[in-house]
Amino acid sequence: MLCLSPVTALQCGIAALMTVSAVISLAEPQQAPSKRRSGQDEIAAPADDEAMQKFMARKLAAAQKALEAVAKDDFDQVRKSTAEMIELSRHEAWERMASPRFVQDTVDFVSAAEFLSRMAEAKDAEGTSLGFMRLTMTCTNCHQHVRTSSVAHLDPDVAPEDRTLIAEAK
Repeated sequence: MLCLSPVTALQCGIAALMTVSAVISLAEPQQAPSKRRSGQDEIAAPADDEAMQKFMARKLAAAQKALEAVAKDDFDQVRKSTAEMIELSRHEAWERMASPRFVQDTVDFVSAAEFLSRMAEAKDAEGTSLGFMRLTMTCTNCHQHVRTSSVAHLDPDVAPEDRTLIAEAK
């Protein structure tokens, strides 16, 4: 039987809960337009759904590597995984989906990943656990936003002030 210290067991438990939360948020279907909350901002749909799914799978794989590294106190791997996630968050796909809220979600994600990396650099086991939990919360917040926002298929030749009118007409 595997014996873990109470702190390690708590870290593993928190990490497992955050991973389950992330997987559930990824698996939930998008809400119908009539169920959207008012006041949500509009985001542009990615150019290619299949490419975006592959891209998000890469991001999830990096997060899973980070989780495994946090559970094993493998601080070098935590830093490598967070660097990969930060690099992925700078991908051009994010620029296509930009909205004020989406930009803030990305900033929050990068900030959480940088915190996680700093905790790994300091070899702080509790800090990396907290950092991973914070990172996961930014993921689930963004996915909640994407599921509940109006998604517009924007024509790049249309002026930004006219895009809302086109989205509302569709």
